[in-house]
Parts: sequence; structure tokens; C-alpha cells
Amino acid sequence: MKLTIIVLAFMSSFAFGSINGYNLKMDLSVNGKHVSSPQLIVMAGEAATITQKTEMEWFSIDVIATEGSIQNQTGILMKFVIGIIRKNGEPMIRVQPQILAKENELAQVTVSGQDGNEVSLSIIANRKAL
Repeated sequence: MKLTIIVLAFMSSFAFGSINGYNLKMDLSVNGKHVSSPQLIVMAGEAATITQKTEMEWFSIDVIATEGSIQNQTGILMKFVIGIIRKNGEPMIRVQPQILAKENELAQVTVSGQDGNEVSLSIIANRKAL
């Protein structure tokens, strides 16, 4: 089941002119099974969250995207917190990957959580004037 959800993350104050942001197109899989294909439009340095119900459970993806570098490589640096929402409403973090991507190029990361689940995230990030 593919769902595309667009979330805009706005700053609490108004600013004039263009504001740097990012368009993030993602694919999330858990243990090799496709879970979600969300799309987020986020402001640089501002936290954005998407919560989505799947066939099995509620998933939550938090992200902060900025210009950044890792090991002398520069690009769009995205820090993620990926988890589920338990039946009692409590969040449970599965993984906290970070990805450095070149603009408009596919970047991927696969990490194993403490719960034994393998989480894969593919992303194409583009800069966007907001």
C-alpha cells in the first residue's frame, strides 16, 4: 500500500524572501517489506514529523534536514528518528539513522534496531525555496 503524504514544516515566525528547505521523497521498509513512501517538504533546520497507519501498526518518522558534511563529503544531511506508536499511545524508537545525500541522487541506509528489526530507508532529497 503506497501512500504519499506531504507535510509542511513552518517556523513560528514570519520571514520575508525565500527560506531554504528540502523536498524529501522516501521509501521505508522493515525486514524487507515495503511500509511507506512518504514525501515531506521541510524547512532547513526545523523538525518535521509524519505519522502514518500501515496494515500492521502506526509508524512515525521525524527528520531534521540541513546542509552538512560527513568525512569531507558535503550535501544534504538528514537526521531521522524512525519508530512506531504502541497501542497505548507511547512512541517506541526503532532506529535513528542519518543520511548525507547529494541533491537529486538516491541515498540509502539500512540499520538494525535493538528490537531485531532491520529498517531500510531510501531517499531522494532536493533543495527547495520556501
